[in-house]
Amino acid sequence: MIIIFLRAIILFAVLLFVFRLMGKRQIGEMEPFELVITLVISELACIPMADRSIPITFGVVAILTMFVIHQFILILSRSDKMQGIINGKPVMVIDPNGIDIEALKQLNMHVNDLLQAMRAAEYFSLEEIIYGIMETNGQLTVVANKQMEDKQQTLPIPVVLEGKWNEQNITENGFDKKQLEQLIASENVKLKNIILLAVDQNNRMTLQKRKSKIYFKDVEVTHK
Repeated sequence: MIIIFLRAIILFAVLLFVFRLMGKRQIGEMEPFELVITLVISELACIPMADRSIPITFGVVAILTMFVIHQFILILSRSDKMQGIINGKPVMVIDPNGIDIEALKQLNMHVNDLLQAMRAAEYFSLEEIIYGIMETNGQLTVVANKQMEDKQQTLPIPVVLEGKWNEQNITENGFDKKQLEQLIASENVKLKNIILLAVDQNNRMTLQKRKSKIYFKDVEVTHK
């Protein structure tokens, strides 16, 4: 037990030293290669920490090797071309026309994922955003619509996402589905051609059709 205790202390010290050298970024701010190296280092430390049959030097050397790889990749990343290969490139997912559904597919994201990223960035309506860029670390960078800065917005409730009803939101917020169907019919659009349909507490509608520009409109819809 004492040996395991001492091995744990030594490996913890090595890990702390290496991670301090690698920087202080949080998990959510890491580039893909940094996250991979972090996960590998964690696994490399766990094995010799608990298994006394493995010399502790094996774990230390492996951890330091991963640190060297990290530094080498950072050097390569100074080149814009290599940075694009290693980390990928930022992708514009929102523009003045609305959500770029093809860009989302490129990132293996859904509209609901984008709405979550918006809320994490403290933006709740697409009406508040002119441009949205998904960075390589998974964070959404927003260029805000300054005309909306002084206008209080209520949370838009998505009732249609990528051509499908969001039954949970409709039920939880007490929407009348027949009214929503009538609303869709009045906009001369089929359900399958809707990327996003959302309605907020002030009955402000957000609607984006496939291959069409997003628009906002005051409507009459009964809900809680």
